[in-house]
Amino acid sequence: MSAIPEIAIGVPAGRKGDMTTLIVLAVLLLAGAGSFAYMLATAPDSIPWSFFVASYVFLLGVSQFGIAFVAIMRICRTNWARPFYRLGEIATLAFFPFAIIVFLLIFAYGKEQLFFWMSPEPGEHLSPWLNSDFLLIRNLVAQLLFYGLAIAYFLTGLLPDITRESTESGPGWRRSLYKRLWSLRQRRDDRNLKSNTSFYAPLILVVAVIANTFIAWDFGMMLFPHYHSSVFPLYFILGNMLAGTAGILILGAVTSRTLDLTAFFKTVQLKSMGILITGFALLWVYMFWAQFFVTWFGNLPHETGPLWSRMYGHYAPYFWTMMFCVFGLPIGTMIFAYVKRNWWSLLLVCAVIIVGVWLNRYLLVMPASISDHIPFSSASELLLVGGLFAGFLLTFLLLIRVFPMISAWEMRDAAGEEGPAY
Repeated sequence: MSAIPEIAIGVPAGRKGDMTTLIVLAVLLLAGAGSFAYMLATAPDSIPWSFFVASYVFLLGVSQFGIAFVAIMRICRTNWARPFYRLGEIATLAFFPFAIIVFLLIFAYGKEQLFFWMSPEPGEHLSPWLNSDFLLIRNLVAQLLFYGLAIAYFLTGLLPDITRESTESGPGWRRSLYKRLWSLRQRRDDRNLKSNTSFYAPLILVVAVIANTFIAWDFGMMLFPHYHSSVFPLYFILGNMLAGTAGILILGAVTSRTLDLTAFFKTVQLKSMGILITGFALLWVYMFWAQFFVTWFGNLPHETGPLWSRMYGHYAPYFWTMMFCVFGLPIGTMIFAYVKRNWWSLLLVCAVIIVGVWLNRYLLVMPASISDHIPFSSASELLLVGGLFAGFLLTFLLLIRVFPMISAWEMRDAAGEEGPAY
């Protein structure tokens, strides 16, 4: 039985480009925040809310699938996926502050531009669901509940890895944090903590589905008048699963080299993730077809209008590019074993998938408000979306300097069960 390689905390000393990357991301975040504040103060109507919301919805769903991925893999007891567990949890937590702050900004300043039902015609009767206060309450409660459970679930899996040695190394702020974590561990039984990671996994999935269903309804389906689709939330969630898995693999490739953790990411991890991505791509196109067929067969204007606005006219090139990125290229390439066993080829496919799912979110939002929009056609769009992505990546990179990116106890358990899982 091979020994588990040492798992260090933080970025190794002397790593070139690490501080430069953090500075660049911080500058982009500040530029985006500054641009938003300036437009809000001088010309609030110039804020590209729809375009900004499309990227927000994309990042929200993809990042939240990180911890859902961990829950699914723990339920399935997949040893090969254990090196990705901490990575998925950190990806979810990294977007937490932006998920709440940006949603509150959208509700406070952008809801009138996004939601047609905010200004009903005189005498028009609206469903109780179409209420601005209820919009705020249901989404805010769902997101806070999800992230509260995510933090608790993360700590449940983290505490067994906390040792007395970790409270004595690193900067002072990190030693203080780990002393608190060590104190928490001392009051809990490791066996219960480990079993709870599997016991509470279904709860994580249920709350994640509820939170993402509200987002799918409110920031996708309800942007079009009288548009209803019973499979729309599942179609939306499967997009998150597909892009989220691709994102986890890309982040895994980057962090494994940054933190000298390549010993944990072998061919079995690469091939298995490739198979999983292929499965999610097939499920996504199945749900797309299920929605498309019912809409086409019913031929109701309120149902066909949103779909035709994406498939034909100005947005048609973006739609077919999205179909190629999300389904055509992944299925066409990953039927070959070589693609799933080679880092560069699989990472390229993952990058294309992420672009495709972003285009999908763009097409869910933009045609409802602008009939002929061109992505990134203004400096404000570049700054706002660039700042949002930079903020997420900056927070992620800061968190990987604080916590071990591989769960040592789970790797030891996997090695004890079936030999090395890395």
